[in-house]
Amino acid sequence: MIGLLILYTLFLIGGLMVYNRVRKLFKKELLIFIGVTTVGGVLWGSNIVHHPLDLNKVIALIIDQLQ
Repeated sequence: MIGLLILYTLFLIGGLMVYNRVRKLFKKELLIFIGVTTVGGVLWGSNIVHHPLDLNKVIALIIDQLQ
């Protein structure tokens, strides 16, 4: 689990470093990158602790809240 957190942190830091160098990306793209990376980290973590997250239920809950 610690290794996964280290990889997540390194990937996120690497992506932010690329974002700072390019400066052609928009804030929306930065937020999407952070969001997708975080969702991936949560899904990996849920598998490691042997309590898999059902992504379909989460998506359904979000859609229900938006309506």
